[in-house]
Amino acid sequence: MWFKNHLKNRRLKNRIRHLSEAQRREILDKSPFEAGFFQGTGFDVFRKDEPDFEKAYVYGLGHVMRDVAENWIIEQYLLATHDEVD
Repeated sequence: MWFKNHLKNRRLKNRIRHLSEAQRREILDKSPFEAGFFQGTGFDVFRKDEPDFEKAYVYGLGHVMRDVAENWIIEQYLLATHDEVD
């Protein structure tokens, strides 16, 4: 079972790695999440549809680069839409 999950995660990460910049932007625009950088804490993920910072907070990614944060958002989007490679 763990091997099946490992292969699924690997295919998903491979797919994300091979997305063009236009595809990445399109998914990031469609995603209900956005990453916000805070000096000293790194990137946090917020819901786009919630104006209240406290309620919109989803996940703290910590000290990572922008592309890592964007990859996390893209991964969540693909998993939520069942658009990942099976």
